[in-house]
Amino acid sequence: MRFLLPWLLCVLSLLLPLACKDQESNSVQKQALTVEQKLEEGQRLMAEGFPERAVKSFREASGLQPDSTEALLLLAEAHRRSGNRGAAILALKQVSVIDPSETSFVQRQLAEVYERDGLIPQAVETLLELRDSEQLEEEDLLHLARLQARQGQPEEAFKTLERIQRERPDDPDAKVVEAEILLIKGEELLAANLMDRLLTEKPELVSARLLRARYFLNNGYPELAEQDLGLLQGEASRRPEVLALRARVLHVLGRYAEAESLLSGGVAGNPDDAELLAWLAETKLYLGRLSEAQSLVERALRQRPQFARALYVRARALEGQGNLRRAMEDYRYSLSSDPGFSPALARMWRLHRQLGDEAEALSTLERLVGLGEASLEEKVSLAEIYARQQTRQERGLKLIEEALRRDKGNARYLAIKKQLEKTAPRKKKKKRTGPVILRGGR
Repeated sequence: MRFLLPWLLCVLSLLLPLACKDQESNSVQKQALTVEQKLEEGQRLMAEGFPERAVKSFREASGLQPDSTEALLLLAEAHRRSGNRGAAILALKQVSVIDPSETSFVQRQLAEVYERDGLIPQAVETLLELRDSEQLEEEDLLHLARLQARQGQPEEAFKTLERIQRERPDDPDAKVVEAEILLIKGEELLAANLMDRLLTEKPELVSARLLRARYFLNNGYPELAEQDLGLLQGEASRRPEVLALRARVLHVLGRYAEAESLLSGGVAGNPDDAELLAWLAETKLYLGRLSEAQSLVERALRQRPQFARALYVRARALEGQGNLRRAMEDYRYSLSSDPGFSPALARMWRLHRQLGDEAEALSTLERLVGLGEASLEEKVSLAEIYARQQTRQERGLKLIEEALRRDKGNARYLAIKKQLEKTAPRKKKKKRTGPVILRGGR
């Protein structure tokens, strides 16, 4: 027995650390399982449309695994969908601290958060940092160029586009963005020729087809826009952005039942697509189904709490009920989410005019024209205000001459042009500054 006891002690001394190690390993495995359960729980809640409750699950998962970037990224998305942009940004920045190699990915996510919440200047600034450090893919460069153009920075947009065009001067996607920038700059003939050439060479190019259809629609040719979109076949014709533009065309044509059928099919295939939900809500509104429209708006806002189009539809409902002041507040709320959201601007200038505030109507119309999203009639209305206020006659003449090229004998257009010419400052004759050649001299 005296010899057995030391042997037992020796064996126990070897087994005890192993037992502790097994216990520790079991604890780690149990914790990992709990984290996985919390992540799955949060993702399920997100899918069911409860991002606020998902925040709790993802936060608990992150607390159990403080070094997990996956939990933080999901937490950021849940915060964003809940409308808590500040918390989303904080969670994303924590990811960069934990894993610096994720910095460029996090910057892209931050840019997306800014853009979705309508903070376009911040999104552009974030993407520019990535561009200048050569961390943007071509798709991101094209997106940045579009954002810059829509922010009234066409020359900066061309600078971003150069990076692709230097290597591939005829890259079709870059050419589509170039055409969009030209439209925003007001160089419509160049843009139109470029779009036509692109679609002759690549009829299936969806981005070019969408751009030209929007151009036709904005310039008063919805039938041509519908014809263009009708040429898209198969999967391309079912893309959410194509369905949304087709619905917009059908609205202009007054064919709301067709739009409802089209969008209902789109929502069935994309039940969480806030854009399609908002378009369907607007269609229901036109069909007089207010309660259905409001329900769809709420669904869209659950997906994207500050979604400009959903807020815009809510404002349209208020406007239809005669509550113009409340409608104006919601239009402003929509624009605070997305300052370049043209449908809200298109309604707001009309409300300003209806409420007798011509200065605000003028300012809003100028923003709409500057975005390249004004219809022909809106350009004429802006020229008319310039004529009445006897200001910016040169710009007004350019706008009214564009309208007259489409309808030469329009009495209203001709009257506006006459008034603009009558009040326009006379141009001073330029003095000759070159050398005078003396004929017959020696």
